[in-house]
Amino acid sequence: MDKKQALKTAAYDVFSKKGYKGTGISEIAKQAGVAVGSFYNYYESKEAIFLDIYIDENNRVRQAMINEIDWKMDMVELISKLFRQSRSLVSSNKILAEWYNTAVSEELHNYYSSEEGKAANHFHKFLVKTFTDRMEKEGYSQEKIQDILQVYNLFYYMDMNITENDFHDIGRIIEILATNFIKGILK
Repeated sequence: MDKKQALKTAAYDVFSKKGYKGTGISEIAKQAGVAVGSFYNYYESKEAIFLDIYIDENNRVRQAMINEIDWKMDMVELISKLFRQSRSLVSSNKILAEWYNTAVSEELHNYYSSEEGKAANHFHKFLVKTFTDRMEKEGYSQEKIQDILQVYNLFYYMDMNITENDFHDIGRIIEILATNFIKGILK
């Protein structure tokens, strides 16, 4: 195993057990069998390796969601299930639960709101394609589909830019908005 992969494996293990704040570069390097100075040959900071770990973990968890959810179910129930499953998987995962941690959330949010982050976000692309295809099959006009996608983009923007410090319980509030938006649009 090369040193960068050893660092990632060790970082995943330590972040999974101790969270972002409880993890130090020296502990990651020690567990990887790498000198602390060598860490900086691969990552410029703890934030940088955490972002790398977070992206991999987020992709893994979101792929599991894609595989487990019945994407043909009733749209309101689908949105509700999507949020419930996401909340459950994120809250039980020390790495993904750091989304709202102010020590690292700016780094995470900046990445996922960047063009690079959006382009690499398989789950985001999957949702846009899946819901667009479904709305086309159900006979929605292109104008209506674009309006709905713009609202989705607003939810994505809120998730990238509003933290728990800005607005208490923001994740639950976005869920309420999304669910009621879908209920209204389907009437």
